[in-house]
Amino acid sequence: MRDLLSVQDLDDSSPLSAPDLRLCIDHLQIRSLHIKDKVHDYVFAHRQDFADIFSCCSQAVSGTDAAAATLSDALCLLSDLPLDREIREITEEIWSKWRELEERREALCMVQTISLLWERLRSSREDLRVGRLVEASVAVRDLKAGF
Repeated sequence: MRDLLSVQDLDDSSPLSAPDLRLCIDHLQIRSLHIKDKVHDYVFAHRQDFADIFSCCSQAVSGTDAAAATLSDALCLLSDLPLDREIREITEEIWSKWRELEERREALCMVQTISLLWERLRSSREDLRVGRLVEASVAVRDLKAGF
């Protein structure tokens, strides 16, 4: 609280005034914007690294798709029996469902992370609203440390 209000003689037992609370909220909002700017600057500064990672992932997926297509072509050449076609179709369906499952898992992980961050921000905002400034400050500090 002393950092947020920049008051040296703050008495821990006395309640904060409305202007002090407003000042505290403003400082927390400014720090939140600062954290967002840092994240943005980091991503922007490392955009080539992120582009390389995404490109590598794309190439890996393309290579996997090419291998699956080659395997499928080989199976077509090896057999023309209805049972073999059924096996190939089931294999292709399994492969498709597996890729879809992996994409959904990745999306779920991202949503869970965002949801957790949102919940922590909402909780600290609620702490501020009801006057639990120490808990709000600790939560914001912990979020800041995570970035």
